[in-house]
Amino acid sequence: MRSLWLMLVVALVAMSVPSPARAQGTTALRASGAPLASQTSVGVQKSAAVPAPLPTPPRADTRQNRAMMIVGGAALLTGAVVGGDAGTLISVGGAVVFLFGLYQYLH
Repeated sequence: MRSLWLMLVVALVAMSVPSPARAQGTTALRASGAPLASQTSVGVQKSAAVPAPLPTPPRADTRQNRAMMIVGGAALLTGAVVGGDAGTLISVGGAVVFLFGLYQYLH
């Protein structure tokens, strides 16, 4: 009785394992790597037209924007070190300068 259960379990496991033939469906792959006659072409063929890449506009000078971001970041740190109401004002001003410089830099 025990061997019957073992055979039944082995059969169920064997049936549940996917086979490559079932995974491929009804189409069978060719065993050789040779090209098919329907895939060959003879002579010169016109290739598809490749569109020209769009020219990128020249980028404006970003030195002033980078400087604004650096000064704004420095003001943020300075305001954090100073503390109190004055530090809060310096930090808020630095954040505004930093964000405006970042906005200008990204556009």
